[in-house]
Amino acid sequence: MTTPPRVPKGHRPQVFDDPAVDQLYAAYVTMATELAVAFDRISALEKALERTGGLGSAELERIALEQSQTPEQAARRTELAERLLRPFKAFRDAQLED
Repeated sequence: MTTPPRVPKGHRPQVFDDPAVDQLYAAYVTMATELAVAFDRISALEKALERTGGLGSAELERIALEQSQTPEQAARRTELAERLLRPFKAFRDAQLED
């Protein structure tokens, strides 16, 4: 079994009159998708903590602050930024090829 490509081949169809609007729309959809997944995961974790009688909100805030400074979190933020900017970079690259 082969691994599918991470980025589709070919050009995206242009929906709006201005191609920049298409790029903004693509970034918006990507960000909205990522945010929806994050909210789902946060909700699931909070419910699990409540069921187990785990941590309180102050303790969760402290842990979140600590975790925001780890290399894993920095890598995750970089990956998200790259995914959000991918449509803009693809557009720029296509413009440079012309």
